[in-house]
Amino acid sequence: MNIHENKKALRTRCREIVKGLSPEYIEESSQKIANLVLETDEYKDAKTIFCYMSMNGEPVTDAIIEQALQDGKRVGIPLCVGPHEMVVKEYTSGDELARGAFGIREPLAEATEITADEFDLAIVPCVACSKDGRRIGHGAGYYDRFLSTSGFDKIALCFEKLITDDIPLEEMDVHMDGVATEDAIYGTRWRG
Repeated sequence: MNIHENKKALRTRCREIVKGLSPEYIEESSQKIANLVLETDEYKDAKTIFCYMSMNGEPVTDAIIEQALQDGKRVGIPLCVGPHEMVVKEYTSGDELARGAFGIREPLAEATEITADEFDLAIVPCVACSKDGRRIGHGAGYYDRFLSTSGFDKIALCFEKLITDDIPLEEMDVHMDGVATEDAIYGTRWRG
């Protein structure tokens, strides 16, 4: 099996695991993950944060986004603008969001753009992660393209049940500095 087939099989396996997660598990684990992230030095020191808008089956990011805004941080969320391409738009509390690509909540196109070099911290989704920071996404490459453009801290949010050592990496795949689960933050490059 080649690397693409391995990734496809892993994504299929992980989607089956996600289907079995109860709403209570997702809610409770998401809160624990948010609490861990919000206590890190990387979060506390960041002035501008990139954060994904969660969709079904992913760790919910709303609490992190709202706390960041309350803490006076600038928050950017992704907007898909084409196949495999996204830009990041500033989000402030109460901004209107639209359902975009894949049914994900997105900012409006006229929102202020934030460029990659303005971020101090990126909080990204995954299908699965390893404890050493290898990440597999949904396969479209949106995040790897964005994450490869700057030197900001990168943390993936992942349910403990989706942590696996079985993640093949390709050259374009971006390694995470940390991986936050409901149990711990993993990653040797993470100071939290």
